[in-house]
Amino acid sequence: MLLKFAYDGTKFYGYQRQKDVPTVEGEILRALNTMGIKNLKSASRTDRGVSALGNVIWIKTNMDGREIIGRLNASLKHIYFHSFADVDTNPRYASMRWYRYHLIDLGYDLERLREAATIFQGEHDFHNFTRARKNTIIEINKIDVKKEGKIIKIDFYARNYLWNLIRRIVAAMEAYSLGKNFGEEIFTIRKNFGIAPPEPLVLMDVEYDFPFKKVEFKKNAKKFFAANFFSKYIYFYLANF
Repeated sequence: MLLKFAYDGTKFYGYQRQKDVPTVEGEILRALNTMGIKNLKSASRTDRGVSALGNVIWIKTNMDGREIIGRLNASLKHIYFHSFADVDTNPRYASMRWYRYHLIDLGYDLERLREAATIFQGEHDFHNFTRARKNTIIEINKIDVKKEGKIIKIDFYARNYLWNLIRRIVAAMEAYSLGKNFGEEIFTIRKNFGIAPPEPLVLMDVEYDFPFKKVEFKKNAKKFFAANFFSKYIYFYLANF
């Protein structure tokens, strides 16, 4: 069974399970252990501070999806399960992963942000934009830039990503929008644009070639998220899911 869930990444020491500190995967596994489920597989492992609306785990169980989601939500804080699919497959094999980075508009040139986005679209060797040291050639299908109020939303669509990739691309896009010029040479000549903060980044959805069944959203689900700036974004999205 696949389960889809949201979480406030600012409340954890990253996604992947670790000893002695709370992580998203670790807290979920702790809750599953109380139901006799000893293992899980994750679709995406987000960096510390990165949140999600639609990450996915696989578990082996004969329980009804609605029942297990209800039990998980009753025992977890800052994590909220909302959909399931009765499919036995490795969640890593997704058809698309959609991330969104939120930029507070500090005078960015929107058109130059869009120009920068076109440089990073397509298949490239992103070894200059990741801490990974192998398998650095991937394809970003699309980067979409739009503004709503004071927030610029940068949407990334790709099957797979690399460690820190989106945050390093966003930092480069910011520099370009503020007057720094570059082109395709950035994939062969290393330039230090820095790395954007993790907190404005959200894994919006992990998509597959089959549908998920949504469990009715409970209006009191806000209690699962602390009342801070970014958690309000998460709740807003969930409330309109």
